[in-house]
Amino acid sequence: MAMDYQEYKEEFLNILRADSAHSGTDTEDEFLNHTLDLLMDFNELDSPEMTGMGDKKGRGGRLMRADGYCFDEVDHSLILIISDFQDSKEPDKLTRTRVDELYWRLYYFIDEVCNGNIGTYFDDSDDVLKISSYIRKRMNAESDDPDLVLKLKFYILTNKELDTRLLSTNLFETTINNTRGNEKKAKTTKKIKKDDFNGKPLEISLWYPERFFEMENSNNTEPIIIDVAEDYGYTGIPCIKGNIGDNLGYEAYIAIIPGKLLADIYIEHGSRVLEGNVRAFLGTSGSKSVNSGIRRTIHNDPTKFFTYNNGIATTASDVETELINDQLYITRIVDLQIINGGQTTASLAEAILKKTNTELNDIYVPMKLTVIDDRETEDENGIRFYDAMVQSIAKYANSQNKVTAADLFSNDPFHIQMEQMSKRYLAPPGQIAVPTGWYYERSRKKYQQEQVKLSKDAQKRFISKFPKTQIITKEQLAMYITTVFSLRPDIVSKGKNWTMKAFGAQISEEFRKHRETFNESYFKKCICAAIIYRAVDNYLETHKDSARKPTGFWYKTGGYKLNIVPYSIAKIISSLPEGYSLDWTYIWNKQAVSPAFMHEIEIVTKMTNDYICDSNGIIVTEYCKKNLTWETFRDKIHYRPSDDFINELIITTAVKEKERSVKSQKKDENNLQQTMIILSRGTDYWRNIVKTAQDNRVSVSFQELTAISQLVDMVETGKVPITSSGKVPSRIVKAIQTAQALEDKLITEGLLKKQ
Repeated sequence: MAMDYQEYKEEFLNILRADSAHSGTDTEDEFLNHTLDLLMDFNELDSPEMTGMGDKKGRGGRLMRADGYCFDEVDHSLILIISDFQDSKEPDKLTRTRVDELYWRLYYFIDEVCNGNIGTYFDDSDDVLKISSYIRKRMNAESDDPDLVLKLKFYILTNKELDTRLLSTNLFETTINNTRGNEKKAKTTKKIKKDDFNGKPLEISLWYPERFFEMENSNNTEPIIIDVAEDYGYTGIPCIKGNIGDNLGYEAYIAIIPGKLLADIYIEHGSRVLEGNVRAFLGTSGSKSVNSGIRRTIHNDPTKFFTYNNGIATTASDVETELINDQLYITRIVDLQIINGGQTTASLAEAILKKTNTELNDIYVPMKLTVIDDRETEDENGIRFYDAMVQSIAKYANSQNKVTAADLFSNDPFHIQMEQMSKRYLAPPGQIAVPTGWYYERSRKKYQQEQVKLSKDAQKRFISKFPKTQIITKEQLAMYITTVFSLRPDIVSKGKNWTMKAFGAQISEEFRKHRETFNESYFKKCICAAIIYRAVDNYLETHKDSARKPTGFWYKTGGYKLNIVPYSIAKIISSLPEGYSLDWTYIWNKQAVSPAFMHEIEIVTKMTNDYICDSNGIIVTEYCKKNLTWETFRDKIHYRPSDDFINELIITTAVKEKERSVKSQKKDENNLQQTMIILSRGTDYWRNIVKTAQDNRVSVSFQELTAISQLVDMVETGKVPITSSGKVPSRIVKAIQTAQALEDKLITEGLLKKQ
């Protein structure tokens, strides 16, 4: 049963206090860690870094502070973070005065970084100076430098509830959550507009208990609400509503949106208007040729922009329209998300922010808007109707930015299969006395959603079978595989989005080409990778030295754990003797790494820390993102695994032979399953395919006719020539593939509905 707001606040504080006692850290430190994790889960932040600077007096005695920072590489913004925590069940209210104090601390920090001499106030060895140098470089980069920061965001994170005077609408942007029933929740303050800093737009975003509660209890990210007239001064967006049929689950609009309006929406809301799964793969890697073409049209031929540009594909959960002088206008959009056309949108915004074309006169963009208000309904595989629609739009819409990683949505077959295997293959008793499952959470909060309709007794059994400590998200899986299998700690060091991007490029193609590889053996190796990664993480966490719990251990609170863990694992595995492999069966059966492996972890984590901290004046976290850093560590830093560890390795050929056997078995199972599915469609279906092709003058080859004749014959006789070992003969597999090729041809031509 879902907890109410007061219970949530109480549990939130109890978790912080428990983690603080366990880790030997201050409760405020745990608050910052916890809230940053939540904001990453919400796709609000990507890989934030701590500064550890505390309040510092700067020029003229001004107090400055930034507890953390990160960059949004999609909308080119710098995010500075400050915490305001009070360890009390009933903390003070967050007042307008306090918000101003926190704002000025952040402002004075960035002002000293960009316009002053921050080195005056810190020791030469302090990491804050490296961070400041990096920020200043990006703030002052050339206009054509992709690292240039175009916008600033100040994030204030607090456990205090807002003082009622903070709800003044003339000072703050307000958001009203609306439904089709027109029920409106109370206004909640979220953003504060401030004057530009060094010519760059600046805003403050407030994150407070009620906002965290609402987000944690929502299946989606926070909806963006666009009031076209009130927020941007336009009458509306001229459109045509498509009369495409009833009971489809969505509505369709074709619109022409002014380029300035689209850019202003993006400038205000940033990458949040890019659908989360799409955003994770855009990064800064767009096609240079496309971007330059868009920019050239903006600057040199704006009146042709509409003609040359393919437009944007968007979704919303609700819209309001108004008929004005016989023209239909969209006046309000709830939860606007850009599925295709991210580069177009970003390029228009950059033209304003870089002041190369601030008004975007005569620029209009074609916009396809699909309104999908159903965000909850799922099919038998647990795939939301909304997710399926978004994936299809991203996959098929013709746009400037081909989002090939759309195949890595949570409803991708790879994720569904991983989820199914996680429920099928239970781990042997390890740390727990009974077999348990590693729950693969392919979409956010799926673990909790599965328990909603369970009785208390059934819920206890579910949690006993799938302990919370054995949940693996798709982002974590990407991190484990990229570290343990791909041996690319430099990619993992770049953060969740970069890791997902690399993982997506690799896994989606492999899954399509070699589906039989993703079998029981593969799943168990993935769990072993998780066990290894978490063992290293836990080793550092349980031994770390802190002010409250001094252990004398080399790893200190606030250290570079996110880099040390993947670098150490990749170093150990890349140093194995040629022809040898980890004993995956041992790790799976024991649900733990061996003592000898643990000893290597103790040695290499210290070695890794020493190596990455010698970063030649570069911020350590940035240093770890470089491929050269990893290659140098891998190839030039001497390390030889101990004999005890080497003696428990197994010969690679044995592992590969076992994998080949499992792969072959899986391939046979897939062929048999596919054969049964194909034959279950019946004789009429396959005969109709030939007739449909011939009626529409689609050429049908002799091989295709023969293949379909074979299928019809098997259906009519009920005889499928399966070998004694359960294999489908290759000639039957070939016939099925040939028949499916004709079927796919008709589906592509729109002459047949996909089964």
